[in-house]
Amino acid sequence: MRPMLRAVLVCDIAGSTAMVEKLGDARVAGFMQRHDQLLLQALKLCHGQLVDKADGVLALFERPIQALDFALRYQRGLYELGKSEGIELRARTGIHVGDVMTWANHPRDVQAGAKPIEVEGLAKPVAARLMNLATPGQILMSGMAQNLSHRAVGELGERAGRLRWLVHGRYRFKGVPAPMLVHEVGEPGIAPLRAPESGAKAWRELPIWRRPPVIAAEALLLVTLGVGLLWTTFRSEPAIAFAERDWVVVADVQNQTDETLFDDALDTALRVGLEQSQHVNVFSDLRVDGALARMQRPGQPLDRRLAAELALREGARAVILPTVAQVGGVIRVSLEVIDPQSGVTIYSESADGRGMESVLPSLDASLVQVRSRLGEAMGAVAGQEIALEKATTGNIEALRALSLGMQARSEGRAADAKVLFEEAVKLDPGFAMAWLRLAFLAYVQGDAETTQAHLDQALAHRDRLTRRELLFLEGAEATLANAPRAVERFRLLTSLYPDDFRAKYNEAYFAHFDLLRPTEARRALQGTDVSQNAARVNALYLDASVALALGETERAVSEFERAMNLGHGGNVREYVDALTALRRHDEARRIATLQAPVGIVWQDIESRYHEASLPLDLGDWPKARAAVARLRAEGLVAEAPAVVIDTLDLMAFSLRVYAPDESFGKDLRDWALRQSKTLEDSGLMLRRQVIFRLLAGAWMAANTGDVELARKLLDTVSDEPQASVYPANAAMARVVQAELALAEGRPSDAIAVLSEDVEKDRAIYFSRAVLLRALVAAGDHKEAVRMATWLAENRGIAFGEPTYVWGWQLANVAESTLALQTLAKVSKDLDPVRADKAAKDFSTAWPGGEAFPEVVRRGGAP
Repeated sequence: MRPMLRAVLVCDIAGSTAMVEKLGDARVAGFMQRHDQLLLQALKLCHGQLVDKADGVLALFERPIQALDFALRYQRGLYELGKSEGIELRARTGIHVGDVMTWANHPRDVQAGAKPIEVEGLAKPVAARLMNLATPGQILMSGMAQNLSHRAVGELGERAGRLRWLVHGRYRFKGVPAPMLVHEVGEPGIAPLRAPESGAKAWRELPIWRRPPVIAAEALLLVTLGVGLLWTTFRSEPAIAFAERDWVVVADVQNQTDETLFDDALDTALRVGLEQSQHVNVFSDLRVDGALARMQRPGQPLDRRLAAELALREGARAVILPTVAQVGGVIRVSLEVIDPQSGVTIYSESADGRGMESVLPSLDASLVQVRSRLGEAMGAVAGQEIALEKATTGNIEALRALSLGMQARSEGRAADAKVLFEEAVKLDPGFAMAWLRLAFLAYVQGDAETTQAHLDQALAHRDRLTRRELLFLEGAEATLANAPRAVERFRLLTSLYPDDFRAKYNEAYFAHFDLLRPTEARRALQGTDVSQNAARVNALYLDASVALALGETERAVSEFERAMNLGHGGNVREYVDALTALRRHDEARRIATLQAPVGIVWQDIESRYHEASLPLDLGDWPKARAAVARLRAEGLVAEAPAVVIDTLDLMAFSLRVYAPDESFGKDLRDWALRQSKTLEDSGLMLRRQVIFRLLAGAWMAANTGDVELARKLLDTVSDEPQASVYPANAAMARVVQAELALAEGRPSDAIAVLSEDVEKDRAIYFSRAVLLRALVAAGDHKEAVRMATWLAENRGIAFGEPTYVWGWQLANVAESTLALQTLAKVSKDLDPVRADKAAKDFSTAWPGGEAFPEVVRRGGAP
């Protein structure tokens, strides 16, 4: 035997003894035959299992709605049967849901008079207590039975519209430790629809102010204790231990209407409503999908049972089960809060309306009550709440299109998502959430113009966004031209919603890639390496990239490996870079073979930049140049965005400048002219990259003696706001000034400019490389040794500094090994042992490197 969850029904005909006396034995016999036919037919129609009918009726049902269906049929059948006999027949009925154990009696015992099956369990006496409490004609249900039946009421068809659902308060039952909330369900004219009277075995739990006073001192004590004691007396004990920032799982909408639009639309609307809360955290769709995959149930509908199982597995405190049903002309939206530990409905809130346009306001009303039931202060709810119809859209079709688009996006079907989001804004042009998601798609595709256009549409309808989405929009919009504000907006978002992993990731991402602040990025990522984060693997990979930019290369490799073990796929370029920085080249090649295209041209090309950096780190300059040329050719064939081709051109120039050929100067001038034209035409999103390329071109011009071109390019960007807002650009501008000073024989001026950058921690890796050359030119070998040592020992920064995104990594990689050659040269007199080691390390890194044109131009072997 094992417990089974069943609905238990116990009922009894009221006044059966008086009926026998009135009808006589003969008529009673005929009546009982018709009664048994009624009983058995109703049981069959409702899929019930008769256990006993010797002393009343005891029956089991798999679902409470079936028990209620039987009770309603039985009551009406008795009513009609009594009318035919000229008597009034009423039954008292109790229904409860709980675990029961059943077993079959031996056939021999059945022949001797035993019941075919036996039933035991607390649910049986509880149902009996409810039946005993009921008045004739009354159907009483426990809270759990009523909640489950109410959710499935649409299955009763037209009868559902005639029913009344009443709550009669809490009753205490003899032998049952805790009070129970008693509900009545019935049809007017048949059911009494009034609170049952208290008796010896069941009595209503009255508030203290309605009880007879015991002694005068008790009343005086109550007055003295005041409001605090009254609040303690009146409040209901919490039925679920829900704390601030606990997690909930939202089950799939149980749609009991004929309108399929509700299936996906209400799921999205409910999540939007819950995500307005700073008290409740909601499992994302990605998190749910990942959990279902781990449970080996991918794609299964998240019904009540599966949602509770998932919540238990993933550590969620509660399950919210939404239901929409149509009863007559009324559409009812209900939200059940379920304890996943017991599977019991703790409470249920619902609201009614007419027509499709009433659904979102009804969901709003129910949601406000659920949030307060979960412990959120009503003042906080009222202060944050934006009506769902306003925060999303009043057009259910548009809401469903958004929901399906978000699902497609999470499944990697970007093209399908784009079509669905476009359909959403076509149906509702003011649907800000849909415009925002279209902007995200365009941003990922590198389409700056479209990104800005979609963001402008979202901003034009900013009043249609929740506070949470609005902060995200402001952060997203700022990423195009004002990274400091973007990081500030995302930081504010995470301070208000500490478990918003999307905001944490974006704060870290832009702090790292745009502001070159890896320490801030690491702080932002704190708390993201948890199972509740659906994008945990991405956060872990970003954290590893940040570690590489901080020069913590061994830690970076360890974190990259963890990310890979947890399922990271696609771009692994930074992992390859970390291994290359440690000169573990064979491992780097192996990891590179694990990389898989993601289907976005610019990302797939950028992820292969290691095809140039890896051979360069081995001293194979020709192979590095060939790799850049190959990637450029492939990009042109694949119609990569112009920014990708321009970046590859910069990479090619950054290799040529170390040993410039005869056409280098002319080629650089022609390229710089095209970049200047690009700057005139570029929008906010790509402008900072064009500025960096022009500054890199200015440095190359100054380094090869074309001071005029260097100054011209520097002047071109001097008034550009993004030349100072973005640290990489600001640092590169000072590198150009230092290189000009070197070209004009003023190494001390170059040292002054770049030393200040180093002291104020605003230097990029390349700043130190140019500073090293200035120190050597000024004859300050002691400081040159210190700087060359730093460059050689911090190769992780050379590879991981985000200037690689803008095409300057190859220059950093070259300088990290050239620093060894310089170290050997400048420490020859100061520290011969160090000089000898540096020379050997250089020869190991670049065998035969002393003869490389790039090394000879720098100053040759020590």
